[in-house]
Amino acid sequence: MTGRERQVVEAIADGLSDKEIAVRLHIAVRTVRRHLRNILEKLALRTRPEVAAHAHGGGAGRADST
Repeated sequence: MTGRERQVVEAIADGLSDKEIAVRLHIAVRTVRRHLRNILEKLALRTRPEVAAHAHGGGAGRADST
């Protein structure tokens, strides 16, 4: 995962919306969604709550993170 993708994961774990993440990271909402799509693919997850669980150590992924 890239550094920016890790920042998005942390923000999702904090419960932020796409718009709030965009404001926090000074990027477009569309870019947040693109990062989320990449994160889901890389971690073999399907949902935003699974990303949050993974960030909190839940390890909801079905594959090793890259």
